[in-house]
Amino acid sequence: MQPDQVCKLVWDYFNKLSANAKDAMEQQQKSEFNQQLNTLFQDKCGEASTQTDDLKKKVVPFAMELPCCLVRDSEKLKEQIRRELEELRQQLQPNQEQVCQKMNENVQTLKQCLGSHANELQNSLNENAEHLRQQLCGQLESAMKDNINCVQAALAPFACDFKDKVHQHVDKMKCQLTPYADQLQEKIDQHIAELQKTLCPFAKGAQEQLNRQLECLAFQMKKNVDQLRNKISDNAEDLKQKLSPCAEEMRGRQPRNPEEMHQSLTKMNVNVDRQIDEFRRNMKPCGESFNKALVHNLEELKQKLGPPRSCGVTDHLSLLEKDLRDKVNNFFNSLKESQEEMICYPKS
Repeated sequence: MQPDQVCKLVWDYFNKLSANAKDAMEQQQKSEFNQQLNTLFQDKCGEASTQTDDLKKKVVPFAMELPCCLVRDSEKLKEQIRRELEELRQQLQPNQEQVCQKMNENVQTLKQCLGSHANELQNSLNENAEHLRQQLCGQLESAMKDNINCVQAALAPFACDFKDKVHQHVDKMKCQLTPYADQLQEKIDQHIAELQKTLCPFAKGAQEQLNRQLECLAFQMKKNVDQLRNKISDNAEDLKQKLSPCAEEMRGRQPRNPEEMHQSLTKMNVNVDRQIDEFRRNMKPCGESFNKALVHNLEELKQKLGPPRSCGVTDHLSLLEKDLRDKVNNFFNSLKESQEEMICYPKS
């Protein structure tokens, strides 16, 4: 059971409360929220046990209190952010043109950085997808060339070996693509640090307020990196799930002669080729969408630091969600530490 799963349930429930605060709806959603928590426990922790029940008694009450805390803190934080942003604008106003110029330069630098990383990700994606195709299709073509005579005896072990190869090569591809998200996170951290260094001289009397805005920017960008990382993982797992049945289907076939065996392997080869192409098409827009999202985050900050606009302040929601994630992560860490202590120092 992961902290992020609890955070998502709490945050979704909080958004429902914000959209409809009627008492009856609140009570109904509270019941649904409790049920969702219990379902999450059942899915992730399996059958009931003393340890699971003890964990449930700690996590559920903690999680049930969080939405009320979010509702209580939301308006307070919204007003605080509005006030801080106004103070920051006043501090930056005498140098508004220079600040705008620096922000424009920062946006262009980010675009260049993201562009090169997007190209690297796409090249790596193409190389890994092609390598996967060569490995799997090569195995099928090799089996066709062998002209297997003892068809039925050879089919079952071949199908089993092919399924193992699918899992092995897809997992390897996922491991090679995932580090790009980690590298992007490092670049983003460096970029925000440079942005802070650039803007600090213009915000001498409002350093705290500037740091708060940059903290909000960093959280939004990190969420985008996490989404990219999840898309890579989800698409790779989806490819694995689509390729694995090919082996199961092959195991279930009963070709009467080598010619039928050859036809089955040819069909399987075409299917593998199609699934890998689909994976590549699904992944292609991910890098571009990710880049647009990050540039949009930075453009929003640029607009906020400029003249006031007639739109509502929403920064408090990002900071509220960040605070929620910190609370849940700290809570789960404390649970983990207490469990480790119980293992190391069991009660006599």
